Amino acid sequence: MEQHANKKMFFILDFISVILIIGMTGYTFYAITQMPETIPIHWTKGEVDGWGSKWISLILPSITVVLYGFFIVLAKYLNKRNHSITFINWLKLGCVVWLSFGNFYFLQDVLG
Repeated sequence: MEQHANKKMFFILDFISVILIIGMTGYTFYAITQMPETIPIHWTKGEVDGWGSKWISLILPSITVVLYGFFIVLAKYLNKRNHSITFINWLKLGCVVWLSFGNFYFLQDVLG
């Protein structure tokens, strides 16, 4: 019974993660349509010290997808060797949430 409860919890965690990734990617593409061609990409002491293309905004969603995929592979590897994957699944969700917030605040900063 406990294994069934874990599968349900893992499904819910994965569902939330995928929804956040889709939302982050969708919002990024929407924001790109509203951005100027060059955007500030680095701030030091409150001052812009670098500029880049607006397409650089896709880096954070890409990193999130790659990291999410890495955690999926890691969980399968650990599960095959009878290790607990509960921590990995929570860590996967935590990373997606953290990167989603970072992406949101970055885009809000760029959009003004």
